Amino acid sequence: MAENVREEMRHSPNKDLVTAFRRVSINWPSRGLPNAKERTIRNWISALENIERIEDDTSDEYVDYVRRLRTVPVAAAELVARWHRYDALKALKAARVIVGGRWSVEQLREAEKNARAKNAGYARGRQYAHRLEGQVRKWATLHLTPDFKRLEKPPSDDPADILFVRENDPNALAAVVIFGPYSYAREYDSRLGSFMGIVAGLAAYCERVLAIVPDESIRYWRWLHQRKLEGAGIEFFAVHHRGKDFDPLEISRPSATELVSSEDEG
Repeated sequence: MAENVREEMRHSPNKDLVTAFRRVSINWPSRGLPNAKERTIRNWISALENIERIEDDTSDEYVDYVRRLRTVPVAAAELVARWHRYDALKALKAARVIVGGRWSVEQLREAEKNARAKNAGYARGRQYAHRLEGQVRKWATLHLTPDFKRLEKPPSDDPADILFVRENDPNALAAVVIFGPYSYAREYDSRLGSFMGIVAGLAAYCERVLAIVPDESIRYWRWLHQRKLEGAGIEFFAVHHRGKDFDPLEISRPSATELVSSEDEG
């Protein structure tokens, strides 16, 4: 509906927000909204945009509850959206409770306030991604020392997240590439091919490639095996994103038998 309001205003630039909203609000759950003040309407549109944003990035398990946020008070939708920014899973569980009528807006407000207090100091979103890259950079520097040193000014078009150069050979490179971090597991599934394409491409001109992945699955080795790529110089390290400790765990290359059996299972 938020998009419909924007579209209405695009087609009629002289039309104000209230008029545009009234034109498209006939199917809105609350009959009182067409006579609402402009500030109230702006709040509803903001809430709708947040609902649509969360809905596009939610697993099937919770997507119906997110859609039903259109039927709750705007304050409740705003609280769920705020919660979702720093703890998506708990926000979705809260959405399930509020649309089920088991919480009042005040109870939701108190729950979100407590959750925010517990999450104080935890990095999230871009802040978390930046912190993860910093942790990986420090770890990789130690892992590759003394053979390699970090390249301070890597080419701007290089796909590696961090590049290193061999101490005694400026043409020998080591690359580090980080898978994600993403909010949901399904994003890793849908982007696996593009990530592995980068890993394989880097291995074509880098002596070593350190790939940071979110789990200990052998699917990364299987991807290479299925494409008849040896993966020489490639190393996979599992880092459980948002885990308490940063502790990369190397994923050993499976035997040929393990790779074949994993293909049969998948």
